[in-house]
Amino acid sequence: MDALIRDIYKMPAGQEFEGFFIIENVEIKKHRTGEPYLRLIVSDRTGTLPILWWKPPKDADLTIFKKGDVVFIKAYVELFQGNVQPKIRLMRHAEKNEFKREKFIRSSRFNIDEQFTKLLEIIETIQNPYLKKLLELIFYDDEIASAFIKTPGGKFIHHATIGGLLEHTLGVVEICEVVAKRYKSIDRDLLITAAILHDLGKIDEYSIDMAIDRTDEGILLGHIFTGSELISKKIDEIEGFPKKLKIKLLHCILSHHGEYEYGSPKKPKTLEAVALHYADALDSKVKGYEEHIERELGEGKGWTKRHFAYEVPIFFDGEISYEE
Repeated sequence: MDALIRDIYKMPAGQEFEGFFIIENVEIKKHRTGEPYLRLIVSDRTGTLPILWWKPPKDADLTIFKKGDVVFIKAYVELFQGNVQPKIRLMRHAEKNEFKREKFIRSSRFNIDEQFTKLLEIIETIQNPYLKKLLELIFYDDEIASAFIKTPGGKFIHHATIGGLLEHTLGVVEICEVVAKRYKSIDRDLLITAAILHDLGKIDEYSIDMAIDRTDEGILLGHIFTGSELISKKIDEIEGFPKKLKIKLLHCILSHHGEYEYGSPKKPKTLEAVALHYADALDSKVKGYEEHIERELGEGKGWTKRHFAYEVPIFFDGEISYEE
């Protein structure tokens, strides 16, 4: 049986399990006797797990296990200072035909082609000719579009699925549509365009293989910078694009994280920018709660463990629905 990490945390001490996992971190340590052992962090789509290969075979080459490897593990549950920290009986590299990719990374529950069609339909509603032309330049570019529809919205906290960026983008757009109807002083076309483009840089920030990971570009520059740079270049291809409109749009992108400590180069200083920031925060946080509930509880109900980013356990006794 291919155990899920969320289920391992519920197992009693001594229970044995086996399954396929990705190595997130690995260290070769030494006992007081000088004998080596491995301390690992492994993961699947339901979470991460610290685990020890406490007594590997004396002839085992421990250096062959690297971050990103998919491994097959047989182990049993042990508790250390009240926390689950299993010990490995057997570990080996997995063959590609032995496991399913879905064990490690999920696709958006929404149909990606239908979601992208919906995005193109929203673009058609933009009345400002410069903003509409900009969106068409970007999303009718096959290379950008094919990357956009596959990219996740995050590595772990929210929309951490294939197609997650597209799902998150439409969520933010829908919230912004409501805001634009309520506050008539807002430039609806500018806000919706900014909502569509706010996380565009994530196409260069994340890579997907057996798991979601951040690229060197994503770590060194971040999606706010790379997205702003790409948008600016596309704007410069449009003859007569108003300078003030460019500045206002880029300000929305640069300020959408809201606070400097959250990686935002600027704080929101326009109606459209502040609306985008809170719409982004709302969609990402609610989805983050929802995904944590699914990882922790599966189809069950009750309390989750403490969310590492939001710093609270989450209570849920309903039913998650994805009907549109």
